[in-house]
Amino acid sequence: MKTPVWVITGLLDSGKTTLINRLIKEELRELNLLILQFEAGEELVKERERIQRLMFSKSQLEQTPLDIADGLLLYLEQHSPDLLLIEWNGMEHFHTLEKMLLQFSAKAVLCVEKVVYVVKDEGLLKRLWEAGPAARSQIEGSDFAYIRTKEHKQNRKIKDILHSCNPDIRIFTVQKWERFLQKMVHFSMPAQLWFLMALMTAIACITAFTLLKPFEISMGRFISIFLGVFLQAVPFLAIGVLLSSVIQFYLPQDWIQRRFPKTLLAGQLFAVLAGFCLPVCDCASIPVFKSLVKKGVPMPAAVTFMLVSPVINPVVILSTWYAFNGNYRMLAARCGLGILCAVLCGLTYLVKPPEANLAEDETPFPAGCRNYSLPVEEKSPVAYFLWMLRHGQSEFFSVGKYLLIGIAVSALFQDMLPLAVAAGRGTAPWAALLLMMGMSFALSLCSSSDAVVARSMAGGLPAGSIVGFLVFGPMMDIKNAAMLLSGFKPGFVARLSVTTFLVCFIVVLMFMLCGSGGIRI
Repeated sequence: MKTPVWVITGLLDSGKTTLINRLIKEELRELNLLILQFEAGEELVKERERIQRLMFSKSQLEQTPLDIADGLLLYLEQHSPDLLLIEWNGMEHFHTLEKMLLQFSAKAVLCVEKVVYVVKDEGLLKRLWEAGPAARSQIEGSDFAYIRTKEHKQNRKIKDILHSCNPDIRIFTVQKWERFLQKMVHFSMPAQLWFLMALMTAIACITAFTLLKPFEISMGRFISIFLGVFLQAVPFLAIGVLLSSVIQFYLPQDWIQRRFPKTLLAGQLFAVLAGFCLPVCDCASIPVFKSLVKKGVPMPAAVTFMLVSPVINPVVILSTWYAFNGNYRMLAARCGLGILCAVLCGLTYLVKPPEANLAEDETPFPAGCRNYSLPVEEKSPVAYFLWMLRHGQSEFFSVGKYLLIGIAVSALFQDMLPLAVAAGRGTAPWAALLLMMGMSFALSLCSSSDAVVARSMAGGLPAGSIVGFLVFGPMMDIKNAAMLLSGFKPGFVARLSVTTFLVCFIVVLMFMLCGSGGIRI
């Protein structure tokens, strides 16, 4: 079994030992701890019965890092501590830590779970410049940052500096100690507990589907639907995450703000054209939308882009044309109403624009044993490419878990599809539209293939309700809402969902009352 490792790093006198003492006092006092110190400050680690401490100088670290690692492995074999705490030297590059702990024999017995960068004063930028690449490598490899200053203005400056080095670092201040502590003490479960949890989940699923059998919901059909939607969505999610990472790393914020149209009308038109040129579905547009918001793109244009791109891109146009046997009226209705609804939804954000809509702790790196190494010079193109891939990996797994939840819920609803369609036949136009929009939200189909499903339900339903299904579904469904919650605050997601539903319902209903454009299916 691997020994978990926490690394506490930061510049000299930033308060690393103070943080270690507080962690021990409040949460780790019952554990057998081994503390490795590669830097001696004014404060000392408080002596306790369960604590063992080893001290190494900077010269030892520079000259014999592998000898230190060998001695550490021998100590671990003899004493087996519950947790290894490392106070890393603020002037030493993280590559040395990787060489010691993440390679050779140490990799088999140690697991770096958490890395914390401690910050104290407002002169961080100057001190980072003086420390050079070593300090920057520590920030880039950290999961969390803990700011010890209490002044809000200083904290804001420090956060900007840290995010410029590592966009995905989680930042906590002294006022958020309880939240920081909660993240720190979240240990990984042993393999035996994971196996037990998986076994209990399997038993619960079998029991649930047995109870649902009278309702004609079978496990085999659920798994088939789940895998079908999952295999459709994942490639497009990967494309969207890569595009998001490219925007985040290669396009400076001021460049996007300078190039983006200044007038409202030009901004909306630019967003529609960008949505047409990006051949991806809704799973890919959401990560790109988040990057645009972080880069300062006006909210009306960013919302318009996210909502319109999965409705009018070339792949969706071709699939719709194929599903409806070249019915150009249906194709024009989907694209035209999609553009209109997306633009109107974007314009609603001119009224009381949301503030601080991004979630505070977004897209963290997954905890566990991972390689922090960047085996190239800091500012080389290869290094930037590796940072971009690491950001994409983090984003993919962060958003992916919400995607899985959305797909699982939608797969259950798809078993009820035949009954729902039968119930909608012969009803009033507004009721049929409401039913089909609700189904599009619940089914969470990929926009590149939803036209085929819509065509299979067309018999006996008004053509306008099918258009509503094709317009609203790609803009907002269960999996989209779940993915948005991974990066935005619930209030923002709720407002966007309700606004999109109301705008689509009103626009499509007016289209139906005007004869649905003479569409015949």
